Amino acid sequence: MKIKRKASMVVLSAALMLGGSIALAPTASAVGSSACQFNSPDVNFKVSTSGARFRTGPGKRYRAIGTLYRGDSFRYFCRTRGFENSWSYGKILKRTTTGIHAGTRGWVYSKYLD
Repeated sequence: MKIKRKASMVVLSAALMLGGSIALAPTASAVGSSACQFNSPDVNFKVSTSGARFRTGPGKRYRAIGTLYRGDSFRYFCRTRGFENSWSYGKILKRTTTGIHAGTRGWVYSKYLD
């Protein structure tokens, strides 16, 4: 197994040094309010559950910035669609229980907001 890994690394290194490019699987990158379908006046919410993931985009395929817990403050700007089964975009109002800084923007599944 180590020989295959080393051989793969040699081929990859040679291709890159010779000016080749390597096709990598696409990753979900951060998405701001451009994914919103429904805008709203800014509204403050509290997180209604413990363990809600705060993400870089509207969906599980996006990287988690951190975890939100019951009582954390979230300022809502917009969401992906109707409130049920949607993702809400906004910012953290004050440092969260897990240390996410105030002002950090991201996405949370809407049903976790109260």
